[in-house]
Amino acid sequence: MDESTVKRHERLRALQRANLDSWRGQSEQPEAKTLDASIKKNTGFIKKCKTNLCAEAAQLLRDVKQLKLERYVVELMPAVYEGMQRCRTGGEYAAAIDVITALHARFPEKFTVALIAHMLKQLQAPSVAALQAASTEQREREEQARVTRQRTVLRVLGEMYVAGLLWAVDTQSECASELDLAGAFMQGHALSGTSNNAKFVTRVREMVQQRGHCVVVGALQNLLLTDREHHLSIALATSFARAFRADLKLTTPDDETNSTTDAEYPAISEADEPVVTTASCVRIRGVLHEYLDSAVERLRVMNKGLAKMRQNNEERLFSKGVIHADVQEKFKRHERAYEKLSDSVNALCDALGCAQPILVDAEDARDRFSIVIDEQAAQKDGSDLWEDDEERTFYENVLDLRSRLPPSMLEAGSKRATSEEPEPVEEEAFADLSTD
Repeated sequence: MDESTVKRHERLRALQRANLDSWRGQSEQPEAKTLDASIKKNTGFIKKCKTNLCAEAAQLLRDVKQLKLERYVVELMPAVYEGMQRCRTGGEYAAAIDVITALHARFPEKFTVALIAHMLKQLQAPSVAALQAASTEQREREEQARVTRQRTVLRVLGEMYVAGLLWAVDTQSECASELDLAGAFMQGHALSGTSNNAKFVTRVREMVQQRGHCVVVGALQNLLLTDREHHLSIALATSFARAFRADLKLTTPDDETNSTTDAEYPAISEADEPVVTTASCVRIRGVLHEYLDSAVERLRVMNKGLAKMRQNNEERLFSKGVIHADVQEKFKRHERAYEKLSDSVNALCDALGCAQPILVDAEDARDRFSIVIDEQAAQKDGSDLWEDDEERTFYENVLDLRSRLPPSMLEAGSKRATSEEPEPVEEEAFADLSTD
């Protein structure tokens, strides 16, 4: 274990101890009479959280212990959420978690639970129907903004989990009921059209009560397991796996997890379970691998489709001598989508420590196909000669010019052809030549 990993684990252990004490109401609180209730300073604190949560973390940590803030908790939560959107580096995420931990020590129920609930609402899968209705430019713009926003929220949620800020929500039934984890999960499925079933609702509510289910598992299921057909959130899965592959043992086989995870994050006391449990790590890894398997399967289907489209284009070029622009554009669009998904799948495989899928290169796949004309089938049924009805009509329905052109034009053409014929040589001319 390198030095940076040791320092991170020491830091997380300290955060876990402090946050669990805050959940139990055992954290040290400042004396109320010493707190500053100045409106200017309290509102200034909220403004700093919104605009400079990471840059001014040290000052914010000092202000939390000096300002009253009770009257501004409702405004604090959205301000902190907006401030965390500016996090990009590991140090900035760590600074944001430090500020959240300090506020959690003051207001564990009013602030922390409300922040978690708001974050879960933002971690919903996109509506496929709405994206399909939008234009290409608008769809790309909205998807880029969504992925950027949810990548940050999911990273902060993971950092909160390993720091113990989700401990009571995952273990205490009263906190979990306030968040309605089952309802949040079903909201994500509602967008994909899979939740209109009473059995599904019952199964979800039973699932959130199972051992190892936690807020992070539910958030990943919301984003990924509702997206196994289009894989719009594969970039989120990759960034999450890269950030927590060591903390959550995402590259460790299931049979080795029991001996590693609990040793890395032992229980704070003998009466408590570990903050990062073995069961939760197994569930998180299972969700990511299930999502990866669905992406690999879709990639195989797209690869076969791309090879088939290439074969059809070659046959069309052979038979007609030209490939229409719309057909070429469709092929290029499919090829770009395939390459994009292929790169995303390979990145997720690297993040999870899995072997990349081996697929036949679409460029080389054409060597496996050849243009074949089945003469027997063609003689049996003439329709097999044509790729579609349009092509058959083109060759069979020959245009009759007499039905389209006036008779005068046809007659003029015949007269002109007659006039151009050479005049016959009279026999008398040859007779005169012979007499001479």
